[in-house]
Amino acid sequence: MKLRLLIVCLVLAFGAIAAGCGGDGEESGGGAPAGESSGGGPGEVSMKGLAFEPADITVKVGDTITWTNDEAVGHDVTKEGGPGPEFSSGDPGAMQEGDTFEQTFEQPGTIEYVCTVHSNMTGTVNVE
Repeated sequence: MKLRLLIVCLVLAFGAIAAGCGGDGEESGGGAPAGESSGGGPGEVSMKGLAFEPADITVKVGDTITWTNDEAVGHDVTKEGGPGPEFSSGDPGAMQEGDTFEQTFEQPGTIEYVCTVHSNMTGTVNVE
């Protein structure tokens, strides 16, 4: 009886693992290449490992980028150069883990930005 119960438990456990590892039956595909907005939707930039990921992103005029701090170190997003208005997420290092900042880009060109707390943490937005 104990052996039968053990076998039933193992079968259920393997079934649960297989269900969690499988896909939903739909193929993924399409969408924009990594580091690019899909056009009309927001671009996503993560702050982790003391870097912006991706460091360079391409969007279309009118697109919005959302930066998310994905680590326990405080960061900020501050424009350094390029067309359009100045922008900043706030005080240096004020973005804590889980905080987000959004910016919409209305002019084509290349915009450079930095985390003012970590000067080696730089990024570029290419607006087409």
